[in-house]
Amino acid sequence: MRHAPGYSERVVESPISPVREAPHARDTPSERVRLAQLLVEVGELHDAERELAEALGDHPDDLTALNLVAKIKHMRGELSQAVALWARIHASSPHAERALLYLGSVMQLARGPERTAADWPALGPASILHEPAAQLDLERAFRAFLARRVDDAYATCDRLAHRWRVQDPVLYKMAVLAKAWMSELNGDLESACATLEALGQERGFETDTDRILSLARVCERLGTRERLETAAHVFRFLERNYGKMSAVARLARLYRRLDDHELAATYEARWRESFEARMHRPRVGDAARVAASRYVPLEWMARLRGRPRDVGADPAAIDDPRQEAMVRFIAGDARAARALFARRGARLDEAYLAELDALEGDPTSAARRFGRLLDGGGSPLDARLLGALLRACLVHPGSPLDAVAARALRRPEPGRELESRARANPRHAGAWREVAALHRIVGDVADAAACEERAKTLAEAAERDARAVGRVLAAAVFRLGGKTKGLIHQVWADRRPVDRGRGGFLASDDILGNVTLEMKQSVRSTFLAVREYARSRFPRQTGDVLDYEYTYKVTKEDEPSGGTSAGLPTALAFLSVFLQKPVPQDVALSGVLIADSHDALVVRGVGDAPYKVKGGYHRNLRCIVMPAENRAELEMNELVPPAVCERFVRHVGTLDEAVAAIFGEDVWLE
Repeated sequence: MRHAPGYSERVVESPISPVREAPHARDTPSERVRLAQLLVEVGELHDAERELAEALGDHPDDLTALNLVAKIKHMRGELSQAVALWARIHASSPHAERALLYLGSVMQLARGPERTAADWPALGPASILHEPAAQLDLERAFRAFLARRVDDAYATCDRLAHRWRVQDPVLYKMAVLAKAWMSELNGDLESACATLEALGQERGFETDTDRILSLARVCERLGTRERLETAAHVFRFLERNYGKMSAVARLARLYRRLDDHELAATYEARWRESFEARMHRPRVGDAARVAASRYVPLEWMARLRGRPRDVGADPAAIDDPRQEAMVRFIAGDARAARALFARRGARLDEAYLAELDALEGDPTSAARRFGRLLDGGGSPLDARLLGALLRACLVHPGSPLDAVAARALRRPEPGRELESRARANPRHAGAWREVAALHRIVGDVADAAACEERAKTLAEAAERDARAVGRVLAAAVFRLGGKTKGLIHQVWADRRPVDRGRGGFLASDDILGNVTLEMKQSVRSTFLAVREYARSRFPRQTGDVLDYEYTYKVTKEDEPSGGTSAGLPTALAFLSVFLQKPVPQDVALSGVLIADSHDALVVRGVGDAPYKVKGGYHRNLRCIVMPAENRAELEMNELVPPAVCERFVRHVGTLDEAVAAIFGEDVWLE
């Protein structure tokens, strides 16, 4: 493809210069991360990655920036890279509460007599107990406990604590915590509480995180007002000193139990705010603050419409006119936004007014404003604003905007940035439309036509990918150093024609991916159940089901997939193929499928439901479909706020309900 006159073949790596009030120093990493969060929220992932690359160039160990890069990889389905980044973040994060996790692992080893010190490395390189001999000592205590020789187990823990008291404080703490946990498991909560409180009287363990977390858990189980207040004191300490989101969630639950509904509501709001921030989901008010400091196209900001209202988006509480204007624009009040942008009249306000003119069908006024931006100090339009101008030229061909765009393109830098963006993100239809407009303005008709055709083809492909036949998002979890992580991956179903009436089967060899034998059997069982269900429920659309053979694939095949919770997404994948009906790619599912009869399939509960919901929300999906049996668990979970679950999760009890949730209520009338 030819380039417009004066453009270099070299891809430009320089950052996009922001439209600001005045010359400004280079953005700080935190500013770039906030902008990147907004860009991710409006779906401009490539631009977000560029901002994050700049931030990480200055601070390569910025965990917030790394986490946002991992989110982008997750959203794109680049799961191996996402997991690698999560592992890096996990290794770099402080871990101050590993004791119970470690003791649980030791107890699991104690359950199997054939597993001994050879299994010690399985507990991880960051093991709390740095000597296998110490672990074996604790294993003996747990073996006694599991054999119901509780007094022997307590005595073993006491001996170990006495031996390690001076020699090794970490081992001493583990022995005491092991005894307290055994007391808790045995139902003797008061003894467990007394053991943990006694440990807190010793120097060095007063604020030990493992101890106070164990104490808070036991106090919650005891449930008396005094003990609940003790637990609340612990979580206030953790929230104040470590900023732990889990502490805020626990405080919300505790104050409900203490009948302090005002404090409970306060902590629930803080929990929701912290959760949204952890998921890199900027609130409307946060987005408005970012766009009030540097140019973000209004066309992109409009994608935030329909978001739940938040505290930061109350116009009456906003002092900055530009920020208030952005909030009102997002709410759909363009007239009020225009008046507020006009109040200050700075360069950034003029940029937003120019785009508003173009969006509202006044290309002449838009051209005047874009022209003033060009003439103001002689600085060129940055790439995002030039992109808005070129999109306006496409909407209003032959208008005065063309002359302004031609003048803007006399300097090569912004145009080069647009071409660089398109080449670096070759699947972005919008970027190629902007380049097409660029070539049309400078007179390269052939290149403009080629770019327009590319943009059209990419848009059609994106539309197909957004509603694909046989491709379904499944919610899953994986374990990372003892930490459970929600993950969204794909399952695929496909078919190939065979002789008429000689198909309708899914061979074991046609189940592809790294799946366990249990899951293979589950997939074949699901296929047969859904085949009969489809023939019964949709006889007109499934007359040719037996004329094909079928295949199935699970992605993320570098890790084994197992279990039965993929039954529901698998069922929807096969049903999509049987009906040749596309599935929206902004919805994930999880659920065990049970065939009560040939046309009655039930959806049963799954494990790790809160983590799966969190994974779906992290991926910026529209919703997640979960079993009705998990409703109570999600209402009481301490991972995802109830308000988020209420608007994000759709519960189903049968395959009929799941089919209606995915394909719409009218699916039965087709």
